[in-house]
Amino acid sequence: MRVIENSPSRLRLRETTGYLPVFLGGVAVLIVIFVVARHENPKQLINAVLFAASAVFLRRESRITFDKSARRCGIWRQDMWRRSYRTILFDDIQDVQVEIQRPDTGALTHSRLSLLTSTGPVPLTAGFSATLDWQISLRETMIDVIFLGRSRPAQLDPVQLLLNAGRPLAAARRA
Repeated sequence: MRVIENSPSRLRLRETTGYLPVFLGGVAVLIVIFVVARHENPKQLINAVLFAASAVFLRRESRITFDKSARRCGIWRQDMWRRSYRTILFDDIQDVQVEIQRPDTGALTHSRLSLLTSTGPVPLTAGFSATLDWQISLRETMIDVIFLGRSRPAQLDPVQLLLNAGRPLAAARRA
């Protein structure tokens, strides 16, 4: 997730799957052009369909907008075929959590941000990323916006966060 805009009126964040779906879609188009232009075996179009399907299935995107003047958060997400939009008032947000992926047995710690509301946690992204330090610093930026004029949640300790998530070796490496 990256910061697109941090102005006096709003904070905008965005996360996308990047260039992989674009690359896979481009390969599908090139295969179709190659098969049609050279009058190759039409069975090779199956490869184009597989590349195009992979591009569709791997496409995910999240756009989060914190409107500072209206004191609300808009979350727009696209997960494969489904698009959703949700608005949450700042007063309904109790905390910004950094979730650690479980079970995670890899060397890297994968995490994502979620808003804790009275109805439960609201994940900001569909996937997890291996950027724990960036997620923690982004959480602090979000807390500065959401809890302006209100009592702030406690600052996160990365070591304690990893211990609570059942990652004692990762916590020991950070200590």
